[in-house]
Amino acid sequence: MPLIETDTLYAFLNANDVNHKFANNVLLQVNKGELEANFSSVSLIELQLIYKSKNIEYDFEFDLVELQRIKNIVWAPLDAISSLTAIHLRKKYTLSFFDSLHVGIAINIDKQIISQDKKYDKISGLKRIPLRSFS
Repeated sequence: MPLIETDTLYAFLNANDVNHKFANNVLLQVNKGELEANFSSVSLIELQLIYKSKNIEYDFEFDLVELQRIKNIVWAPLDAISSLTAIHLRKKYTLSFFDSLHVGIAINIDKQIISQDKKYDKISGLKRIPLRSFS
C-alpha cells in the first residue's frame, strides 16, 4: 500500500489547488475501497503547521472532520525505524524535515509514495506514483 503524502491531502482540502481534481480522485478511490493506501500520520502535524502559517489554523478543524468522513483511511505511524530511516535519507538526499519523515515511513511500508514532488524520484529504492496519474 503506497503512502499518500501531505501534498495530496492539501490539494484535496483546497479546491483552488491545481491538483485538487487528482487528489479528489485518489481520496474517492480510497473511500470506495478501490485503492488501498496509507496516510502519513506526520501529515496531520504538517497540515496544522501549514494552516497556522497562513493564519487559518482553526480552519483545519473543519478539514480534519472532512478527512474523517473518508472511509478506509489507514494512518501509518511514525516509529523509531522510520525516524532513523528519515534521518539517514535527510542527510543523504538533502530532504526537508517533513519530506524525510514521509519517505522514512514509505520506505518501511512498501517503498511507494503518492506525491507530485519530483524530489522523491532521486531516492534509491522508492517509487513515486505521480498524483496526476489519478485522472
